[in-house]
Amino acid sequence: MTIQSNSSRMLVVRALAFAALVMLAFAYVSPTWWVSLKAPQYPELAFPQGIRIHFHMDGVFNGCQKVEVAEVQEDEALNCKHEMDAINHYVGMYPIASGGPVERVLSPFVFSLLGLMIVVFVVPGRTRRTILMTVGGVAIGAWMTVSLYTDGGHKYLSPNYVSDVVSTMDLEPDEYESWSGIQMMQEGYAESLGRYFRQKEINARSLDSMTTATYIAYGGLLIALLVLMAGVGRFKPVYWLTVLIPMLLPVFFIIDYAGWLWWFGHSLNEMGAFTLKPFMPTVMGQGKVAQFVTYSYPHYGFGLLVASSFMLAFAALLRRKHINETGDDS
Repeated sequence: MTIQSNSSRMLVVRALAFAALVMLAFAYVSPTWWVSLKAPQYPELAFPQGIRIHFHMDGVFNGCQKVEVAEVQEDEALNCKHEMDAINHYVGMYPIASGGPVERVLSPFVFSLLGLMIVVFVVPGRTRRTILMTVGGVAIGAWMTVSLYTDGGHKYLSPNYVSDVVSTMDLEPDEYESWSGIQMMQEGYAESLGRYFRQKEINARSLDSMTTATYIAYGGLLIALLVLMAGVGRFKPVYWLTVLIPMLLPVFFIIDYAGWLWWFGHSLNEMGAFTLKPFMPTVMGQGKVAQFVTYSYPHYGFGLLVASSFMLAFAALLRRKHINETGDDS
């Protein structure tokens, strides 16, 4: 293998990593998954896609569009997120905003770290990788700390996340101006728990547990940053984590999504108007709950995550081949 060939191969590795990075960025601002409910009381003419919502990495948003047909007159699209919450609460299911509060508030820092890891993976030279990881890691850690723990820190969170929380709670800007990121998570989570089921002691325990989970996740991210900063230029396993972890993101998402669906189906509140046995909602595909037919499928954002993973896998294989043939793992 000539020097020119080796150089060309590394150019391909960097191009693949750059493409994966771009896809990762677009995936963050795109709908990752969609869920829809259909039932006889929601005719197809007025609800062509049923009661539909879109899951993003930083929030859950209305998936219904304005119907524009002669038989139906709408000034604006139905708020299907609110409609789905109203439907679900009859069987004791908590509002959608109760799911993934920690993941949503921390999402910009997690994705920034994943992007930094991809860049570090293709930067030549152990010293350069260490410097880049250190500078980037300190910046992410500082950003995360200021956002979560300082007055008004919510301003540095994802705008979509903030919009999702305050619109759901119907807040005016002056009502949350001084909130830290932690407080925004707490207020949004508390509102979702108590919206239909006003059980103060139970809800307070759940809020304490989720607040603790946020602290643990924050600490875990800081530890991960320190490990990467200290080890990316010294230890091969740490270096390979910079591509392996972003590559496995679709798997992590499915596991987290399925886990929250399990929680929703197995945490039915006894105050619901109707009683259902605990159940596992459909992760992907078509299901049925009472008279409702449910649909749960990946959106194009998940496709971007998968495409990014394939790009990174190919880049990792080429990088490994380059190291095996040249012995250059610097």
